Amino acid sequence: MKFQDIPTNILSVRIKRSDNGEALPEQPIFSVDARPAHADEFEIRLENAVAIVRPVVAADIRRLNAELASGRALLAQLANPAADGSVELQVAFFTGECLEMGDVEIGVDEYVEKGLKKMGRGFKGQSPYEKLGQLCSFQQGENNFFFLTSGSAIHGELELDGENAPNETRTEASQKNSFGITGDTIRFVATEKSIPGGNSIFIATRLTKPKNEPDRALRLAKGRLRFVDWTQAGQVQILAKAQMTALTQDDGSYLKKWDEFGEVEGELLLNQARAVGTLQFTDMEQRRDGTVTVRIVEASDLAITTLAENKVPELELVDELPDYLLNENLSFKDFEKGIKSAADLDKKIGEKFIQSKEWVSFAVKNFDKETRSLALKTEILPSVSGTLILSLKGDVAQIERRMAARQAILEGRSANPQLGLLIEEHGKIAQIREPQKIPPLTAFVRKKIFRNDPTVMQEKAVEVALNTPDIALIQGPPGTGKTTVIAAILERLNEMADKRGVRVKGQILLTGFQHDAVENMIERLSLNSLPVPKFGKRSGAAEDDYSAFERNLENWCSNLAADLRDRNPQLAGVEQEREIKNLFLQYVQAPTRPLAASLVRKIIALGISVLGEDDARRADNLAKNLMREERLNVDSGQWLVAVRRLRVRFESFADDGAARAADALDDLSDVLEKSERKLLDEASLWRSEDGTPSFLTELEALKRRLLVRLTTPPVFRVEKQNDEVIGLAELAIQRIKTVGYSVKDKKSAALVEFLAELESNPYGMMDAVSDYSFAFAATCQQSVNRGMQMQKGIIGRDVNENLKGMEYEYVIVDEAARVSPRDLMVAMAQGKRIILVGDHRQLPHIIDEEVARQMEEGETGQGENDWLKKSMFQYLFSTRLKTLEDGDGITRRVTLDKQYRMHPLLGGFISRNFYERFDHTERFGSGRPESDFAHALPGTNGKPAVWLDVPAQRGKHQKDGTSWTRPAEVTVIARQLQAWMSSDAGKDLSFGVISFYKAQADSIREELKRQLGGIVSDDKQLRVGTVDSFQGMEFDVVFLSMVRTLPQNWQPKADDCEKQARGLFGHLCLYNRLNVAMSRQKKLLVVVGDTGALQNKLAADFVPGLVDFLHLCQREGVVLPC
Repeated sequence: MKFQDIPTNILSVRIKRSDNGEALPEQPIFSVDARPAHADEFEIRLENAVAIVRPVVAADIRRLNAELASGRALLAQLANPAADGSVELQVAFFTGECLEMGDVEIGVDEYVEKGLKKMGRGFKGQSPYEKLGQLCSFQQGENNFFFLTSGSAIHGELELDGENAPNETRTEASQKNSFGITGDTIRFVATEKSIPGGNSIFIATRLTKPKNEPDRALRLAKGRLRFVDWTQAGQVQILAKAQMTALTQDDGSYLKKWDEFGEVEGELLLNQARAVGTLQFTDMEQRRDGTVTVRIVEASDLAITTLAENKVPELELVDELPDYLLNENLSFKDFEKGIKSAADLDKKIGEKFIQSKEWVSFAVKNFDKETRSLALKTEILPSVSGTLILSLKGDVAQIERRMAARQAILEGRSANPQLGLLIEEHGKIAQIREPQKIPPLTAFVRKKIFRNDPTVMQEKAVEVALNTPDIALIQGPPGTGKTTVIAAILERLNEMADKRGVRVKGQILLTGFQHDAVENMIERLSLNSLPVPKFGKRSGAAEDDYSAFERNLENWCSNLAADLRDRNPQLAGVEQEREIKNLFLQYVQAPTRPLAASLVRKIIALGISVLGEDDARRADNLAKNLMREERLNVDSGQWLVAVRRLRVRFESFADDGAARAADALDDLSDVLEKSERKLLDEASLWRSEDGTPSFLTELEALKRRLLVRLTTPPVFRVEKQNDEVIGLAELAIQRIKTVGYSVKDKKSAALVEFLAELESNPYGMMDAVSDYSFAFAATCQQSVNRGMQMQKGIIGRDVNENLKGMEYEYVIVDEAARVSPRDLMVAMAQGKRIILVGDHRQLPHIIDEEVARQMEEGETGQGENDWLKKSMFQYLFSTRLKTLEDGDGITRRVTLDKQYRMHPLLGGFISRNFYERFDHTERFGSGRPESDFAHALPGTNGKPAVWLDVPAQRGKHQKDGTSWTRPAEVTVIARQLQAWMSSDAGKDLSFGVISFYKAQADSIREELKRQLGGIVSDDKQLRVGTVDSFQGMEFDVVFLSMVRTLPQNWQPKADDCEKQARGLFGHLCLYNRLNVAMSRQKKLLVVVGDTGALQNKLAADFVPGLVDFLHLCQREGVVLPC
């Protein structure tokens, strides 16, 4: 085998000697090492000497240092010497360290011989053993090497049919008794087989061609492969056998447990589909609202009940039933195999599980149990009758992504091949050298990112993230600047990226489990003055809904356009000339009456100062004539202009929003529906004294709908040119030049062209920003969706193939403690280095509670289900990474220790109750003085802690479905909010209202709408919701609705205190949720509830945080009666 035929990626770097020695000729290299004292030099060991060399291109120094720092095994040579004394250093890298295998004998039978001939690898006078030796071995000096894979990395080869192999020589291969060999255009599995006498040998099986792309799981083995007739092969050397056993026998435990969780989750999924079963329908009828109704004529009682309870989100139309409905005993494992077969191999077995690659699915709008009328969100069905089943489209997509990520990690083919070993508790990763240290912050990053000087731990967090060889975890208690640290890391990575000729697109992935987490992370980020693009939309989002990135991009384009106009006032005239010229050329090439009318209107806009009085009057008369001719056929481009000018944000609407709405009402009267005209009419009549407009949200939705409606392709008709229009346009262009404007000014012309793109080509701007963006953002699951694949240029292959191309230098996961392990692995599998940012003391990871309950029921021992409650972030932070740090001395964990969000008194309360109580090393302080959080809200004495006491006698809590409400607290909160928000001290403050119960949050929201009106729709000034929707947010003032109260005549019982506490306090017992609920405020935290419920030992034991806050209010805050 030649060096260039080695089946792995080969790094090529042109080098020169820096030790004054003679130019180096072509020859093998026996080692390559960095020189710590000379960061730009490297030491290479030749056969009889050592040379000091330096890369010719500066950018290659970091590349080579980065690869060498991984500690991976390598082979190297010098090739292609040049006249200037330089020579090419070629280095092939492999996973892990080099394995000392010694001599390994492999038996070869006629199956291999036939396979070689079939693959076009004839022997030409050689024996098959000699040929295999040439194809699979590499010699360097006196040393021999070969290339192997083992364990899960040979899973694919083991599943091959191998039907051409004679039965008597076929061996039952498994991961425990086999390893793979990859050579030049050949790949096979060596499987251990017992022979009489108690001995064993390895024989070659599963002969295939290697994959097109290099295999990341490939390992370098030092030793000689000797292929012999298998009947004469001796026992494999003990050393080789011991090595292979060590590589293949570790099943691990952590990932296996979550695999079992996935199986239970899958069984529940199939059971849900079986509960719905089949729905036979007929009488399809189209509705004007864009839906269809069908009548269910045959379905089980359970299916009818499930539909009536709105538990069926989406249905699929099928011609044939899938096997999981035909076979009640089909397990999820078999279903999963079917998905994998359909995705990976496209074999017949896949057709049994996935009916076709095109899912014919429809969202359910509603169901009338009495009439059995089912409404579906689609304009038409393919047939008037047929069979519907529960759609598993979204679930199957998630399953495929999880499977692909899991398999890549298991086989060592993730972007970081050692990711599985990093996760598994007993995994042993390859020893690495300490990489060259990267300074954490530069003066530019300090100035751009940090408002205050960074804390020691913030700087350390950036340093650990930049210098980790594999993974880093940053724990950030509330308000400690997690987002700021992420921004600093990104800016430093961006600084270090060598942009000279190097494409930097999509080097970093920013991700999280929920869209809110991702959007909060990128909201304030700007890299190279560009917003960070986010891909993927929320489930159920309409086609015309703006994503957070689209909204940020629109604001960015608008601000940039305004800035350009302010700095270049001459552009107004150039724009007019350009627009008139473009319309003129369009009219000459394809004359239409609407285009003529639009052109004349642009000319009229020049005014008398440019046209002169006579020609201005002439243009006005021509416009009136054209309008009379065309009447309703207004140019759709003019419609779009009117739509784009609609103001939908309060600040801009207050300026000229009513006038723009009136313009749109006039221009669009013939394309508007009755309700849309009514809305625009209301907006056009608004006056500043009316207060905050309540219709802005509806107006924004209308703007999006109209943009989609009016961008349909126009119908062109061939018409004759109007000579009067042509003459007027030529005159106008000449007059513009006369007064001094001209597009011949190349700079101005380019700026005008850019302005046009900024203001009228949002999708083009989106593509342009994405092409130059250093980072991409998406949720964990959507990080491998079609949009992301297109950005990475790897569209067109199946999920498993695509995942192999989804690689990033860094993957940064925000709110990582909220992501379930199986979803987190989808993102982690894509990162060469991984940074997890989160806080396991806040909200727990999101998993299916029913699956967790079933798995807990199956556990018998005390604490056996603890792993279910721990996120992967917590497991890595508290257990696994500590072990790795103890082993190699590389710091991978940091806890931020200074909060900037809230009043120091409240910061100390959070630290004391939710961090120090569990681990004293997690204590954090406050970085801002009390004066920064001053307020003067009536009745508070300026204190940061208030308790609004609502005694039990004011009203009990009430059951609302599966949730709880307490009307007494709703009334008190609404009254107090109205008083504070209408006061001088509170009118500019932001307010949040948090409840642990959805029903209570809904009740508060409705009451506030009744009392405060449209202001409730402004999430930045007032937000109401459950605690789950508040993580990562902050408000000046936060109300926490407590709800639970003591039952009448309640007495504590001696037995089962935990159960009593859950019944008495409910969600208040969950310290991590309470932590989030009580740490969103800046200036003031107000708890609303019954203080009497906390006057007992159960409260002190199970809700100590609430008890401590009550004491804090009594000592240093205020307790207000209701």
